[in-house]
Amino acid sequence: MKKALALAAAMALFAAALPLTAEDQAVVKVFALKYKRVEEAALLIRGNLSPSASVTLAPRLNAMTVTDREENLRTIAKILAEFDKPPRSFTVAVKLVRARSDVPAGTMSKEIGGLGAMLASYFHFNDYELIDSAVLRSSEGQEAACRLGDDYQVSFTIGRSSFGQTLLLSPFVLSRMKKDAVKGAAPSQLYRTAMAVEPNQTLVVGASRDEASKTALILILLVQELPAPGTEKGPPGTKSVEKQEKKP
Repeated sequence: MKKALALAAAMALFAAALPLTAEDQAVVKVFALKYKRVEEAALLIRGNLSPSASVTLAPRLNAMTVTDREENLRTIAKILAEFDKPPRSFTVAVKLVRARSDVPAGTMSKEIGGLGAMLASYFHFNDYELIDSAVLRSSEGQEAACRLGDDYQVSFTIGRSSFGQTLLLSPFVLSRMKKDAVKGAAPSQLYRTAMAVEPNQTLVVGASRDEASKTALILILLVQELPAPGTEKGPPGTKSVEKQEKKP
């Protein structure tokens, strides 16, 4: 019995004398974000942290300190590098068309051009007249707005949807400008939605009150991504500094 206890004690001392493996070591890493908010990044990496991990935020520096296993931190570094990218910029071409069924067929506006056949295949109106068109330049997270003709306004904010390259214009609002003797022209919302769009694909949206209406407003949109400035050099990305720290 005494020999067994002595052997167990010797084995315990031997194990205590062994160096900690890489998996047993805690790594401290500081991530400084350049484009995205550190609070959003902290929520993003939550599912990749071990139960013993710790995260300290420094909002003024837009940075956070993460202490966790090295394997987990490598995964987190990849996630943040993909997340912390400059907002993409786009051009959004918008056409506003008035459709009517209370006029004879064949009076289609010349400004519509080749779009007339496409609209006729989607809707059942006799005439399509271009009210106005515009090309807006905007970036992710930035609101854009413009007047279309004398009576209408469109506004939207570009966001990234959860489906691949699909973008989300949310909220997308079409308003009619109403004249006010005190405030001047003020927008009154006609149509509000969250609109999913695919870059480089024409999207046609009808905004009529009901199917029996003799007139309707139709929106035609085309979103195209602009090249990122300095793409040939590559974005700076997320910077990190690390040091090794043994667990107590």
